[in-house]
Amino acid sequence: MKPYRLLNRSSTVSNAFAQALAPADDYDEARLETAFRRLGLVGDGVLFCVYCSRPANSVDHLNPLVSDKKFTGWGHVFGNLVPACGDCNQSKGGRPWRDFARESGVPDLQVQRLEAYERQSPTPISQDDLSMLYPDLIDAYERLRNLNEDTLRTAQSLANEIQRLEKKRKADGPPHH
Repeated sequence: MKPYRLLNRSSTVSNAFAQALAPADDYDEARLETAFRRLGLVGDGVLFCVYCSRPANSVDHLNPLVSDKKFTGWGHVFGNLVPACGDCNQSKGGRPWRDFARESGVPDLQVQRLEAYERQSPTPISQDDLSMLYPDLIDAYERLRNLNEDTLRTAQSLANEIQRLEKKRKADGPPHH
């Protein structure tokens, strides 16, 4: 078995910090259903994956929240959230949807529908844009993100040392008195 790591990927911290900045629409089931019907993704109470048309079991961001450790400006909003199957969601990862659609052979009609759906999204305001509007706040936010990452890295080093010492202690057997 593979041991758990506090910071397997620095994207975990970047994603958490981006999610805190990301705009989010209020949940509106009727609006979602209308949008997903226009995309041809609803049938008999089942949602289908926007990329492969298999039953969906997750929600994907068409455009990623993070790029190069920074918030992209896209959020949890209509025009950026779509149903996806786990395989497609995982395969797409943090890439923009157009790249994944091209590589996956998403039909042109579906690409056109997705482009129309994406236009419903508010204009993204990226971390770089926000830093021009609120330079001191974004600078402090970025320093805290980096500090958080450094703290997790240090905690992982301590955990590694504890595990090493425990392994050695167990291998040496019980202490002799």
